[in-house]
Amino acid sequence: MSDLLGFGQDNAASQKVKETFSTKNYQLTIDEINSMNTSGIHFDSILYLKAYSQIKVNELKEANITLTQLQQLNPNYHELYFLKGLIFAMKEKYADAILNFNKVIDANPNHEKAYYNMALAKGLLEDYTSAIKDLDKCIAINPNYALAYYNRGYWYEISENYTAAISDYKKAIALDQHYTEAYIALAYAYSQNGDKANACETLQNAQTEGIEAANDLIQTFCK
Repeated sequence: MSDLLGFGQDNAASQKVKETFSTKNYQLTIDEINSMNTSGIHFDSILYLKAYSQIKVNELKEANITLTQLQQLNPNYHELYFLKGLIFAMKEKYADAILNFNKVIDANPNHEKAYYNMALAKGLLEDYTSAIKDLDKCIAINPNYALAYYNRGYWYEISENYTAAISDYKKAIALDQHYTEAYIALAYAYSQNGDKANACETLQNAQTEGIEAANDLIQTFCK
């Protein structure tokens, strides 16, 4: 009976951790997991949430230790390679990050976040063509991924394909009308493409949405 009671308590603690994690309170997530009975942390998903939270609060050494524990518990838990990829990317070891993101994709070809983060790594290695292709796949999986459109637009802009960049920035804004960076990027892309009128209009629209960053730029773009 006591074993069953303990199991129920572990389940309740795990559920609380998952609820805290969903609020993006990563430090509290870590604290709650650390306060669980050691015997209660036998769920690979709980260790994953702990490692993810440690990455979010920049405790990379601790996250690596947690991922080692997770791998020992479940060697087939391929999602852990996603977190390893994030750690390598944060350490600017982009080639290693890409290797790990590919491991995730091999196990789950519809892992949109692996494609997204792999694209960022490739872009930072100046492989813009491959970065754009990865974001194509990410968007095919999730057509409502505003960040993916924004970043694909950025790599298009870096590649001086301003027409494609403008299209992606506009799509990002359509998905998130308060996407500050997308408005600013769109205005600059219009300007680079020689379209001062639309650059000005974009910033005026941003100002209407209450985006304060547009206020100073309007003085430059709307003269």
